[in-house]
This record gives sequence, structure tokens and C-alpha cells, in this order.
Amino acid sequence: MKALLDLVPLVAFFIVAKTQGILAGAGAILIATVAVAAVHMVTQKGKLTKQQAVTLVLTVLFCGLTLLFHDDIYLKWKSTVINGVFAIALLISVGLGKPLLEMGMKSIFKLTPAGWNKLTYAWTGYFIFMAILQYYFAFHTSEETWVNFKTWGWIPVMLIFLIGQFVVLKNHMNPEIADENTRKK
Repeated sequence: MKALLDLVPLVAFFIVAKTQGILAGAGAILIATVAVAAVHMVTQKGKLTKQQAVTLVLTVLFCGLTLLFHDDIYLKWKSTVINGVFAIALLISVGLGKPLLEMGMKSIFKLTPAGWNKLTYAWTGYFIFMAILQYYFAFHTSEETWVNFKTWGWIPVMLIFLIGQFVVLKNHMNPEIADENTRKK
């Protein structure tokens, strides 16, 4: 449910950008992102995850600048910067010896410290790749192609990456989670 809710700003952007232009689309994604964050705040007992908070702040910043200066360059940089920030945060967490993915997923997977580092590097690579793709589509394709990629094009890339992660990690499931899934069948 949470993942579907997080798609609302993209759908709002797509519909409004296609019918009313990029600047109106920036307003739509800004309003939708704030609304989704408010829903998350209510359902998560007044707290946003770090990822949700970073996305909210950067969306308000980049969409706000786009609307303030009537220039879509800021909106075009938004996804590239967000993916870059996530990649840098993951790299820093490994450098500090506290991989962020371990903190968030240790109840689901049982990995060695080296395994958590490898998983974090894989996700870092994913976010770098997505930043490069976002940059390419924003600055080297038509506006229509960029809008389509920004809204839908990243989804197959993410699904391929997640399926690959599942194939690699399926044998590293926490035994308690695996037993619980077996009992449900």
C-alpha cells in the first residue's frame, strides 16, 4: 500500500504535465508529494523515514525553484540529485561501518558484514545508474520522452534490479521469516 501511495505524485505529474505543461506538472508533483508525506506522517505515528524526508525536502526545493523561476531546469535535476544523494548516503554508511541497508533489513535477511557491504554497494550502483538515466532523459531527449521516462520508464529498471536482488538474497532470508512464510502456505 505504501509503495502505491508513493506513486501518486508521479501519476499527478504525468497527467498534469501532459495536459497543462511542465510547470503545472511541477506544481502537481509538489502538492501530491506534500499530501503523501502528510498521509505517511499520520500512518507512521508522526514520523517520516529518512528516504521519505529526503524526497520531501528535495521535491519541495526543486519544484519550488521551478515554480518560482518558471524554469523546468530545476525539476529536471530533481531525480538525478535525489538518486545521487541516496547513493552518497549509502557509500558513507559503509565507510562509517554502519550500512544503512543492514539497519533497515536485518530482521529480513541474515548476512555477514561483508554481505551487507556488498548489498549496499549494489544499491549504490543502482542509484548511480538511475541518476545517470534520469540525467540523460532530462537533458538529452525530448520533453515528452523525459516526462514518460520520469513517470514510467524507471519502473522496469527497478523491477529488474529487485528481481535480481531476490534471486541473490532468497537463500539469506531470516529463518524466522522463512518459517512464518512456510506456515502461512
